[in-house]
Amino acid sequence: MLNPDCLYTDLALPEELRLRDRLAREKFGIPAAVLMENAARAALEEVLMRLSPPARTLVFMGKGNNGGDGAALARILSGSGKAVLVAATTDLSDLPEPANAHTAAAMKTGVQFLIGDGDVPPHLPQDWLCPNLVVDAVSGSGLEGELRARELAYVRAVNSFREKSFVVALDIPSGLCGYTGRARPEAVRARLTVAFEAAALGLRLSGGAEYAGEIVVRDIGIPVAARSPTPACRLLAPRRGAHFLPDRELHKGRAGKVLVIGGSASMSGAPCLAATAALRAGAGLAHLALPGGVRARLGSAFPELIVHSVGRGDGFDIEDAAALIELSRVVAPDALVLGPGAGRASRAVFAALLGETRRPAAVVDADALDFPFPDRSGIRQTDVLTPHPGEAARLLPDSWFAGREGLSGRGEAGLVQADRTGALAALAGLYPACVVLKGARTLIKQGNGPLTVSPFAVSTLAVGGSGDVLAGAIGALLASGLSAFEAAALGVHLHGRAGELLEDKAPCGHTAGEIAAALPLARKELCQA
Repeated sequence: MLNPDCLYTDLALPEELRLRDRLAREKFGIPAAVLMENAARAALEEVLMRLSPPARTLVFMGKGNNGGDGAALARILSGSGKAVLVAATTDLSDLPEPANAHTAAAMKTGVQFLIGDGDVPPHLPQDWLCPNLVVDAVSGSGLEGELRARELAYVRAVNSFREKSFVVALDIPSGLCGYTGRARPEAVRARLTVAFEAAALGLRLSGGAEYAGEIVVRDIGIPVAARSPTPACRLLAPRRGAHFLPDRELHKGRAGKVLVIGGSASMSGAPCLAATAALRAGAGLAHLALPGGVRARLGSAFPELIVHSVGRGDGFDIEDAAALIELSRVVAPDALVLGPGAGRASRAVFAALLGETRRPAAVVDADALDFPFPDRSGIRQTDVLTPHPGEAARLLPDSWFAGREGLSGRGEAGLVQADRTGALAALAGLYPACVVLKGARTLIKQGNGPLTVSPFAVSTLAVGGSGDVLAGAIGALLASGLSAFEAAALGVHLHGRAGELLEDKAPCGHTAGEIAAALPLARKELCQA
């Protein structure tokens, strides 16, 4: 098993962040005012790394702890001789401690506070219409439900400065849900978000990260002992030089053998991409089983693959199942990759392959995932399922879709996209395998284990065949002896990093084959100290 401390970094649900804060105060005796001071100083340090000391800073302040962080930051800046103005959402007499104490201290240093009139933010003096720095401290990660009219007006006011000022959000952009990363209904669009102790889950999900801008996590003095030993979520962030992968064997037969089964008349390239990616990710041998008709047309286009012909048609049918099972026994692969390019007509063939008692661990991808709920037979704990949202929708029961807004028919991929974390949690509860829900910031989960979020949202991966490359990479890692979850996590990382390496060259125009070709560089980078 891999050391989790080397594979992930901290991520938290909003209630976990609240619990850590409470334990720091009640169990470890760290005053809330100290934590607030630490948060303000940490945020200011990050700002000053990116921006010259601001001559004018405008702080938009709510009434909770997030507002207290803003008041503390305003006091620190004012104490250093900078001009600071705070636009507050509520009467200052209504502030809880310790936000009230930090506000009082800020006033003593000369910070001017303006209070809005109901749902209307305060009118700013003419010389404050173009501040250098705008601080969003309206609402934190604990937002539940929709923003009230007053807070929504302040969010819009912050966003009105986006083009002319450096906007930094404290904890999370106001209006952003810390669970889902969705705006409720609008959110601040920050240049920089400084999260305290850990980033809230919503910051790292698709949508949330686009509002947050650059995300930095800063320690504010909460003891490590305040963290739960079983986190609900975490960010995939393998540490370089941590030796995740087994030492590469010097003999090809012991370096991992992968058998890819797939292909059809219109999608002969998909299984070839998967098998090539397996080699690029470190497998010693890649076998490829194709329908006979497809194999005949393919010729010797992929000389590095060991290609087998099964049947005579342009796709597999149930009569080919026995031959494929026998081929698997002869090849004796360390891992299978099932489904790339096979076509949905091959459903019964893959059901037979998955049900084979002596088969190795399998990556179940593409058309091999065409087994509608509740058929879960053959799926094992050692397997990895790699659905995109449309395939995930087919694997979910009707009950998951019931009552969801916008339902226009069972199995709609858009509904999965609207609640990716909920869909993945449901899939992980239904199937024993590790489930990889593909897309920007891919999600990974197995059973009751933590939700793991990939940080990659890379335009170069949005190309046909990219998923086939991911399946092959995971297959190679399974064949090296890693568990299903470890292989899935590292495969997603290598795939995402390969896309980033290509993006450094050009933002688009790369092919799936080029993604596969970049896998060795991504693997080398990961293994370097």
